[in-house]
Amino acid sequence: MQMNATTEPTTIILGATQVLSSDILFIRGEGNYSNFFLKDGRKILSCRTLKHFANLLINDGFIRPSKSALINPSAISHIDFKSQKSIRLVNEEVISISRRQVKPLREHFQSLA
Repeated sequence: MQMNATTEPTTIILGATQVLSSDILFIRGEGNYSNFFLKDGRKILSCRTLKHFANLLINDGFIRPSKSALINPSAISHIDFKSQKSIRLVNEEVISISRRQVKPLREHFQSLA
């Protein structure tokens, strides 16, 4: 799940805008739409589902802590697996971890340590 140092970031085309995977903090799924939150503070809405982007970004190491979020691991500042079961990002956004994803994510991050 981790991106190789030699791998180039994936380029995502959102209408007339091109976004590098390294510029994405996280993507929030909203029904059949996906809302991109970028490092520079921009938000971009796409008419594609989160599942579509998950398939494109899995090789860049993106994780899916819940059905409605896809996170760039480089944007994570803190993970709470115990009480809150959430991930805090560098922009102070808090993303919940679904009940079924707590154990796999904990194991994934322990294997990286």
